[in-house]
Amino acid sequence: MKKGKKEVRCDIQQRVTDCIIKQLEQGNLSPWQCPWTKTGETPIPYNWQTKQSYNGINVFLLWHESGNRGYTTNAWLTFKQAQQLGGCVKKGEKSVRCIFYKTVEVEDRNAELKKGKDRMISIPCFREFSLFNIEQVDGLSDLPAEPKQPEYEDDDIIWAIDTIAKEYCKNTNVAIKNGSDQAYYSPTLDQIKLPTTFHKGSDYAATLAHELIHSTGHKSRLDRFNDQSDNFSSFKEFYAFEELVAELGAAFICAELQIEGENLQHASYIDCWLRVLKSDKTFFFKAAAQAGKAYRLLMQGGVMVEAPLSSAA
Repeated sequence: MKKGKKEVRCDIQQRVTDCIIKQLEQGNLSPWQCPWTKTGETPIPYNWQTKQSYNGINVFLLWHESGNRGYTTNAWLTFKQAQQLGGCVKKGEKSVRCIFYKTVEVEDRNAELKKGKDRMISIPCFREFSLFNIEQVDGLSDLPAEPKQPEYEDDDIIWAIDTIAKEYCKNTNVAIKNGSDQAYYSPTLDQIKLPTTFHKGSDYAATLAHELIHSTGHKSRLDRFNDQSDNFSSFKEFYAFEELVAELGAAFICAELQIEGENLQHASYIDCWLRVLKSDKTFFFKAAAQAGKAYRLLMQGGVMVEAPLSSAA
């Protein structure tokens, strides 16, 4: 008997969740970080044929495998695309299984009294697809040059994150105040507070990115706090979820800026994350989806732009 879509979805969710749990239990506090920084190529995994970047959980799946296998490029192809471009996947190479996701509108058969659009409901659609890094493929032309490790001065790093923050804050009215003894975002004041005692520019960038991602959850933006608060049995679990969203979103931003930042705020949430991950295999997937939305909003300067329909190739 063939596995149904629901079984396939559960399989990959459990597989990814088990991988994250294993790394957290081994003391790897950042299993979702980009495994390298580079110049000359986007640090977000993308499709070599379409040039479209992957989203959400697929970014972390591809980052993870790139780190494990030692790839030096973020360019990926399906088996069919490799053939279309005149290439051939090398014998014995293994693919990375990713997730295609979209929502489809269907008629609600239980809504007998509803009319028109009210009868329609959104159903999530999942399926797996496989990708090969272009380093696994022979015969391709015009490959990206091998990137070099960038060398940033602290001032460059600070300028990079401040440029993004300035545009975002201008369009959203989020305030950033310096001089606090800790870093946090206040939804009530719609304000980010930061200390002035960072040891490195990369630490400042990672922390500011983390708090900026938090601010996207405000009711005037993505309204994530209200939408998600009812999905957890306790405030502690909800808060841990929000911290994971901020961690993942900050990882996207640091990768985009091609800097290595360490934000250790998440250490205190490890136990809660582990507990929830072991009981809910959708936890990391939901956080990755929310982080992707937050990252896109931030990189768009706080201006809402419709996201791609899916993260498929």
